[in-house]
Amino acid sequence: MSSNSTFGTSTSPYSSANPSSSLVAIGSPNIPPSPLIAAQGYTPKVSFDTLENPQASMFSYTLHVQSDGYARTRSTRVFLCASSPDESGTQALEWCLESLVQDGDELVVFRGIDPDDFAEKDHDQYREDARELMRVIQEKCVEYDPERKLSIIVEYIAGKVTQTIDRLIALYRPDSLVVGTRGQRSMMQAMAGAFGAPGVGSVSKYCLSHSPVPVIVIRPESKVRKTMAKRRANPKRGLHFDELAKTKTNNGHLSVPLISTLTR
Repeated sequence: MSSNSTFGTSTSPYSSANPSSSLVAIGSPNIPPSPLIAAQGYTPKVSFDTLENPQASMFSYTLHVQSDGYARTRSTRVFLCASSPDESGTQALEWCLESLVQDGDELVVFRGIDPDDFAEKDHDQYREDARELMRVIQEKCVEYDPERKLSIIVEYIAGKVTQTIDRLIALYRPDSLVVGTRGQRSMMQAMAGAFGAPGVGSVSKYCLSHSPVPVIVIRPESKVRKTMAKRRANPKRGLHFDELAKTKTNNGHLSVPLISTLTR
């Protein structure tokens, strides 16, 4: 076992011993040594691997690191970000890291695994993808604010995305849920399966109508730019839109409202 990473072998965050969740999953008894997951300035915490455990209620791979000196307090906020590998998911995650989480907060990043792909794909590839995502998140955190102390959790979970989000909300009890406006095709299929019919809407719509916590929906900047261009082409438009388009943030991105926040 790597000296820089600890993996659970008998309990996990989905254990019934956890009062915030009724989920049950037992860690894999034969977990191979894990490569380093904590970058400089971060400390690895207990992680879990149930990707190949037939007794687990969910097939998942969980990584957890904390900034050196991180301490959870009464003011600590917890955010759950559903980050698919497409543009919308990437934008949602980057917005969380740059504009949402603050010193002392905890960020849980969830990425779904298509059940059909899970049965055929080498599970080691999912582990590698999760470690790479954790590495990128730590790099972004240092880039945006190297003095910020955070707790970061990456969850790779196979199954229906909407059901998994419901479970993670019950487990982590986040202050807010962050999602993109457009997910992968597999996520759309998961949404359809949740309602028993195809083509009923997106994961973000499901979250807005079912989530017990506030939902922040992030719209990819490319879609915002497309809407702006269409708006400018309208001869009946007002001048306020041109003024909005001129507004810039410090990093050069358009300071256009990319989110809508709704509470169930």
